[in-house]
Amino acid sequence: MDEKMYDILLLGSTGYTGQMVLEYFLKKYEEKICNGDIKLLCAVRNVNKLNDILLSIKEKENITSTEKVYKKEFDVGNYDSIVSCCNLCKVVISIVGPYATYGYNIVKACVESNCHYVDVCGEHTFILKIYKEFNEIAKKKKLKIIHSASFISAISDLGTFIIQEEFLKRYKQPCPYVRIRLSAEGRELRTIGKSTIKSFLQFKKDVQNGYNKHYLCENKYDQVFNEEVNSYLNEKMKKETSFFDYEKEFGYCFGTNYSQAEEAYVLWSNYLLNYKYGKNLIISYQQYDAHLTTPMYIVKKFSAIVKNIFSSLVTFVLQPFGIGNYLMGKYVDWLHTPKTSHELRRASWLCTIVGQSYSLDNVSKDIDVVNNHTVHTKGNLINPEHDTYEENNKTEKKIFLHLSGKNEDPGYLLSAKVISESALSLFETGKLLPDTFGVISVSVGLGQIIVDRLRQSELGMRIELS
Repeated sequence: MDEKMYDILLLGSTGYTGQMVLEYFLKKYEEKICNGDIKLLCAVRNVNKLNDILLSIKEKENITSTEKVYKKEFDVGNYDSIVSCCNLCKVVISIVGPYATYGYNIVKACVESNCHYVDVCGEHTFILKIYKEFNEIAKKKKLKIIHSASFISAISDLGTFIIQEEFLKRYKQPCPYVRIRLSAEGRELRTIGKSTIKSFLQFKKDVQNGYNKHYLCENKYDQVFNEEVNSYLNEKMKKETSFFDYEKEFGYCFGTNYSQAEEAYVLWSNYLLNYKYGKNLIISYQQYDAHLTTPMYIVKKFSAIVKNIFSSLVTFVLQPFGIGNYLMGKYVDWLHTPKTSHELRRASWLCTIVGQSYSLDNVSKDIDVVNNHTVHTKGNLINPEHDTYEENNKTEKKIFLHLSGKNEDPGYLLSAKVISESALSLFETGKLLPDTFGVISVSVGLGQIIVDRLRQSELGMRIELS
C-alpha cells in the first residue's frame, strides 16, 4: 500500500454526513493536510458541487486546508470508475448510502484494489452479506473491512471493549452483563438525516421478521448456560422486562428503534473474538431520562405502545400494495429537513456503560486489587473508590465507563469523528493495530488504538468503580 498516491479516499463527501466528515478532517488535521502528511482524495459525481462546499467551509472556518483536497470525478454506479479511485488510495471511507443499494461494489473494489475500508453502515443485512462473501479473501489479503464506525454501534462496541479489558485486567475474568445507557437529555437538539431514514427503511424491508440479536453471527452464536451465572443475570434482566423499568443509577429507561442492532453488533464482536468475553454475555442497550416522573413515564410507555400498534396496522394495510416505504421515502425527500452541522454543535451527549458481575472471591482481596489501580482520563489521574458488598457469599463487581461529548450531537458530528479517526488509525498506526483482518467490527479491527485516538480528540472517558 505504501506506493499508493493518496492516503484516504472519501466517498460521499457532498452528502449530509459526508460534509461533516470532510469538515472534521479539514479542521482537525489542517496542518497535516496542508503539509502533505495526510493526502485526502474526494471522489464525487459533481466536482463543482464539491468546490462550492469547500469554499463554504473555508469561509466559515477560516482555514486553508481546503485548497489541498484532491478531487476526482467518479460514478458510484460504474464499477470500473470505483476501482479506478480505490487503486489510488490506502483507506476508503464510504458515506454513500443506502449501503444495500450502493455498498457492495465499493467493498468489492476495495478488496480487488488492496485497500482497507470503513463505513457508517447500520444495515445488518448488508453487513452480513459482505461478511459471507468477502471475509475469507480479506483475511488472506490482510485487509480490514470495518462496518459501523459511527455513533450507532461503535460507541457501544468500544465501550464494551473498554469495560471488558478492565474486567480482564482487574479480576482476570470477563464481564457477563453489560448495560449501555444513553442519556435522553438534550434530544431536542439532535436530528436524523434523510439517508439514515432511507437506510433504516431498506433494512426493515430486507430483514422483515428474520432479525434477532445473533443475526450478524449467522445465528451460529454458541451460548453456554451456566446455572449459577444465569440465576444472577436473570435477576438483573427482570427489571428490564417489567413495565416499570427503573434503575437507581439512571432513572426510567426505555428501548429505542436501534437497541437490538446495538446489542447484536457487540455480540458479533464477541463472536469474532472467539467468545473472548464468554459465551453467556448479555448486552442491554437503552436510553434513560433522569428527569422523567412516574406519571410522565406511564404516559410515555402507553404512547409508545399505541404508536407501535398503529405502525403495525399501517404496515399490515399497506404492505400488500408495496407503497409503505414509497410514501415514507417521498415524505423524507419532500418534507423532512435535518438540522445543520452548525445547529448540531449546540448539542452534547452522555453515555454510560456499566459492566457487572459477581464472584466468590474474598471481598478484602478484591479491595486490594482495586486500591492498586489508577486510571488516566484525558491527562487526569483518577483513584476511584471501591464499594463491594457481599450477599450469600457472592461479591458483586461493577465498573462504570462514562463517555461524553460537548459541542456535538451523538449522531452525526460524533459519527464524523469516529469514522475519521478510524480511517486515520488504519494508515497512520497500521503496525500497532490488532492482528485481525477480514470483515470485522470497530473494536476487533482497531482495538485500543481507536480508543486512544478518540480520547485525544476530546471524547470524554472516565472510569468509576462502585
